[in-house]
Amino acid sequence: MNEKVRVEKSGTIILPNHDRYDEKRKVWNARIDRRPAVIFECKSEADVISAVNYARQGDLEISIRGGGHHIDGTAVCDGGVMIDLSNMKDVKVDENRKVAVVEGGATLADVDAETQKYGLATPTGTVSETGIAGLALGGGFGYLRGKYGLTCDNIVSARMVTADGKAITVNKDNYPDLYWAICGGGGNFGVVTSFEFQLYPVGPNVLGIDVMYDYRDLKQILHGLKEYMKSAIDEISVNLAIMQLPPAPFLPEALHNKRVVSLSGMYIGELNREIEENVIEPLVSFAEPIMDQTGILPYVELQKKLDAMIDVAPFDGTSLFFEDLPEDAISTLMNAIENADLPMTLVQIWALHGKMNRIPADEKAFSIRDAGYLLLVDAIVPEDNPQKCRDWVNQLHKDLLPHSLRESAYVNGARIDANITESTYGNNYELLAKIKGKYDPDNLFCHNHNIAPKE
Repeated sequence: MNEKVRVEKSGTIILPNHDRYDEKRKVWNARIDRRPAVIFECKSEADVISAVNYARQGDLEISIRGGGHHIDGTAVCDGGVMIDLSNMKDVKVDENRKVAVVEGGATLADVDAETQKYGLATPTGTVSETGIAGLALGGGFGYLRGKYGLTCDNIVSARMVTADGKAITVNKDNYPDLYWAICGGGGNFGVVTSFEFQLYPVGPNVLGIDVMYDYRDLKQILHGLKEYMKSAIDEISVNLAIMQLPPAPFLPEALHNKRVVSLSGMYIGELNREIEENVIEPLVSFAEPIMDQTGILPYVELQKKLDAMIDVAPFDGTSLFFEDLPEDAISTLMNAIENADLPMTLVQIWALHGKMNRIPADEKAFSIRDAGYLLLVDAIVPEDNPQKCRDWVNQLHKDLLPHSLRESAYVNGARIDANITESTYGNNYELLAKIKGKYDPDNLFCHNHNIAPKE
């Protein structure tokens, strides 16, 4: 091939000698350094078809880049075909149907910016630079999970390019088995070139929960959160994060290098004195706050508040679901945090309830409907001793596994591991394997939390 070859319609092929090759193979996790044989920079569904056909005919592995934010860098492969959707970012709103038509390379920011013009939103994540495709295919946890469910719960339909190079529309009536599978089953079944997402009235302003506590009060805060969640209403969402603050100039000097606990979240609904007293005030009084910036702000701004925490760096990490947080698990977690000799650790505990947990486990491929908490762990890998970070993550995962919910993880925040994949999909795994066997029998789409095809 030449250095730069036009493919059908509008896309471009980028080979290793192209001046943008190194830029295009970069993903959010700077630890990932893989070199595809070719990158198809797609601008249309026809380009995606060309890329899939090329890979199939050459017996090459495929990776698919939407936003490129997976912890294990699933967007980029070694020696295969990288299908880059990042130029396919169009978002259109059908106001009458309350549906957003979203191309596969769009980010959460792209989706929110367009849907909020109509006072609408679909459940997404909490970092606006994340790609919507990977988020939706693997689940999709955000601030609307209690009221409207996960991102995957709100896929109305999708346009897909399958392993045989066909472009199809998938929904409840058309390829219903494949539709079920893409609602949480990951990128195993094809390239989604566009989605239709259900929209709901949200914003333009919401109440953002934003309170910071001293780490020394963590146990007290967790006990308070556990009690609070027993009667939490659908309209509230709560995420807890444990981190050590940097010595940044925008922070008061007293907070430099201080380990803190932050609560972030959102309330959507009418505010009145009863809501303030019973729903909001408890969250800001689990202990004595260091800082409380809870208040009304635009939904699009709340969706971007955590972007600065997730900067490009070499990361490792893991995730686990829990039914509850027993004392032994809390002590194990605190011991690991306090003895992490690493540049940075970010430990998040998201409280789960409401609509996302009322959906039957077999209604969608995403089957974790009885978890009370999601643990997400991210740690920066030190350049001088990367193994130290891997060992710390591995040990924490091993120590917490006995306390977890069926050893299940959130596939969007976990390393690629066959045991994790099978444990997570549980009773849905066998059906997913059969659907995989039907639509991708040669496992062309394998650079993911892979489900091996089964006849």
